Amino acid sequence: MAKDPTFDRRKYPRVRTETLVSIARMEAKDVVAHAVDFSLGGIRFQCINLDLGVGELLRVTLNLGGQEVLLVGKVVRSTELDAFVQELALALIEVDADALELLHGQLEDFEEPQPG
Repeated sequence: MAKDPTFDRRKYPRVRTETLVSIARMEAKDVVAHAVDFSLGGIRFQCINLDLGVGELLRVTLNLGGQEVLLVGKVVRSTELDAFVQELALALIEVDADALELLHGQLEDFEEPQPG
């Protein structure tokens, strides 16, 4: 994962990633997706086109620092990249304290030192 200093103009800093995650509608079986970036406020990933739309709730399971983390997010953007691939942006709405601490730690690892 590498931080691009021109990448962030959001409320929460984002970190680019090349991580596999599993996603699913709240009551459905998980599928594999490819995370593109994440922050304390959300995650963006690409997956096979599951016809997921804005407003849907999804479970996301990912590995951070060797620990499995379960998040719940709401789809805020859905873009069809081609006939087979969809890119989704989720706003995190349910993150337990331990998962939040792990996310925060991952983001701190990629913060650039401030001149000083």
